[in-house]
Amino acid sequence: MGVRSAAAFGCALSLLAGALGGCAVLPSGAPTAVEFMAQGAASSLPGYVLLDLDPAIARAVSAYRRPGLSSLGADVYRPALVLKPGDVITTSVFEVAPIPLFGSAPALSGAGGDKPPTASGHTATLPSQVVELDGTVPVPFGGTVHVAGLTPGQAGRAIAKSLAGKATDPQVVVSLVSSTVNTASVNGDVGKPGLVPITVRGERVLDVIAEAGGPKDPPYDVDVQLVRRGRVARARMQRLIDDPRDNIRVEPGDNVVLIRNPRSFSVLGAALRVSQYDFNVERVTLAEAVARAGGGNDAVANVGQIFLMRYESKALLRRLLPADDARLKALDGAPDPMPVIYHLDLRVAAGYFLAQTVQMRDKDTVLITNADAVELSKAVQIMRGIAGIYYDFRGPVTTTTATRRGVVTTTTTDGGGGD
Repeated sequence: MGVRSAAAFGCALSLLAGALGGCAVLPSGAPTAVEFMAQGAASSLPGYVLLDLDPAIARAVSAYRRPGLSSLGADVYRPALVLKPGDVITTSVFEVAPIPLFGSAPALSGAGGDKPPTASGHTATLPSQVVELDGTVPVPFGGTVHVAGLTPGQAGRAIAKSLAGKATDPQVVVSLVSSTVNTASVNGDVGKPGLVPITVRGERVLDVIAEAGGPKDPPYDVDVQLVRRGRVARARMQRLIDDPRDNIRVEPGDNVVLIRNPRSFSVLGAALRVSQYDFNVERVTLAEAVARAGGGNDAVANVGQIFLMRYESKALLRRLLPADDARLKALDGAPDPMPVIYHLDLRVAAGYFLAQTVQMRDKDTVLITNADAVELSKAVQIMRGIAGIYYDFRGPVTTTTATRRGVVTTTTTDGGGGD
C-alpha cells in the first residue's frame, strides 16, 4: 500500500471511529429523541418544561385563554349624554310675547297698523356654539352659562334660567350638533380610519370597527390593539367574535388599531415537507399541522417522539403540573411566559385523538424526530464506504506458493488501484 492509500485509509478509519463513538459527525436533518432531550437530562434546570400529552393536559391547554382586551379592567363604563368642553351645540329659544327678546316683532295687524300686536309664539335659533374649555357658553342677554357636565335638557333649563326676567316665559332647547370628545379613533387595516362617535347606545369594539368600514382581512388574521389611558391590550379579532367578554365597551379617548398578523406554525425534523405554514383558517389542530407537512417520513421518522414547542404562561403551568412536582418551585424565578415542550406519541391510537384536541397557536413549532435505528443505518453505510475505499486504494496483491518439486507459482490480484 502506498503513502496515498495509507493516508486515505487512515482518514476513513478516523471517520468510522467518530461515527461509532458518537453520532454528532453523521449528517442528519433531525435529532433523535435521545439527542433532543440530552441537554435537559443533564441539567436539573433545563430552561423549559417537558410534559407528556394526556387527556387532562390536552383539555387544560385547549381551554386556556391568554389575557385579551378584558384585561384592561372591569367593563363598567356606561355612556351618558352630557356636554363636555369642545362639544358643538345649538340653542333654540321659544317665547310667547308680542315683542320677543330674540328676533324681530311680528307685523302689526289692521289698516294703518293702529292695532297693538297680539302675543304669539316666536322661535329663535342661536348660531352653533362650542363649549369653552371652562365648560361655559355665552348666551345673549343671559351672560355666561356653565353647561359642561349637564345633559342637553339640563343645559336648556340653565340657559332659560339665565334669561328669566329678560324674556317672557322662555323655553330653551339645546341640541348636540357634534362632539369631538365623545369619540374613539379607529386606525390600521380598516376601510375608513378616523374618529368614530360614541353614543348613548354604548358602542363596543366590534361596533366601532364596523363603523370604520370593517377589517380588510379575515378576522382570524387580524389583531385588535386597544390603547386606553396609557395601557395596552391586544387580542385576535376572531376572539372578540367568539367570546363576548372581550368585546368590551369603548370609552371616549380610546384608540383602536387593527393590525394584520397572519398566524403561522413550523414543522421541522423528519417530516415529508419541512416548512412554515400559514393557518389560512380559523383553527388548526396539532393533527392537522402534522398532516399538512405530509406526516413523518416513513424511512427515518419516529412518530412516537413528536414534540410541540411553544411559550406558556406560568399561570397555566401551575395548573398543568402536579401539586408535588418539584418544578413548581422553579417557576417562581422563571421568565413569563416560559418555554414548554409537549410530547406526543402517534404510535398509539390515543395519540391521534389527543392531537385533534390541541389547538395550534401562532409561531408554534412541531418537531418530528429521527428513529434511533437511522443513525445505525448511516454508520453501516459509512462502514461500507470505508471498505470500498480500502479496496480501491490497497493496490495489487501478489501471492507466491512453493511446491515440493521446486515449482514456484506466483498469483497477482488487482486491488482496484494503486500507485
